Amino acid sequence: MTTVKPKTRIPKQKRSIDKKNRVMEAAISLFAKKGIHKTNSKEIAAEAGVAIGSFYSYFPDKKKLLTEVLEIYLENHFDRIWYQNTNWEALSPLQIIRHFMKNLLLAYDVAPDFHRETHVLRYSDPEVKLLYDKETEKELRQIGAALDFFKDQIQVKDMEAAAVVIHSAAENFAHKIKFMGSLDDKRLMDEFTDMIYRYLFKE
Repeated sequence: MTTVKPKTRIPKQKRSIDKKNRVMEAAISLFAKKGIHKTNSKEIAAEAGVAIGSFYSYFPDKKKLLTEVLEIYLENHFDRIWYQNTNWEALSPLQIIRHFMKNLLLAYDVAPDFHRETHVLRYSDPEVKLLYDKETEKELRQIGAALDFFKDQIQVKDMEAAAVVIHSAAENFAHKIKFMGSLDDKRLMDEFTDMIYRYLFKE
């Protein structure tokens, strides 16, 4: 006998929206504390203070909840890094590099354990990988645009390859600080920004 799950609904009233948001917030918290595989739908519903039936009215299963939460998280992660009201004309290239690296580290502070859990999952889960790949493409386009802004000053010849190099280096730098801990953050920031600057700009 085949069990047909009820269709999920899109909440429109404030009470329903708040309830769905509680479920999503509870999911992030439990995924970070217990791990994604060790957390089940009943625990998430209980943490959110909603009935399990309410959970399934918004999400058909835990996996759908995970991907929806991750997509929103990654969009916010990107915005925290890039969308800043800053007068670029008043900053030197080195200051701009440092500005974005500080933003990157601050973005990781929002939910570092959740980020670590999902980042590991990207290597085994196609849907999670797709979301991270989409985020990476946005990052590369943004880095490419920044490089193009300084195209008359930088010494690299292959802009596309340079964007990949910088993105990979910056991601590993952030993971080293936020997930593994090593030396003093300021010392690492100083060396990393200096390294990127010397890679890009002519002395």
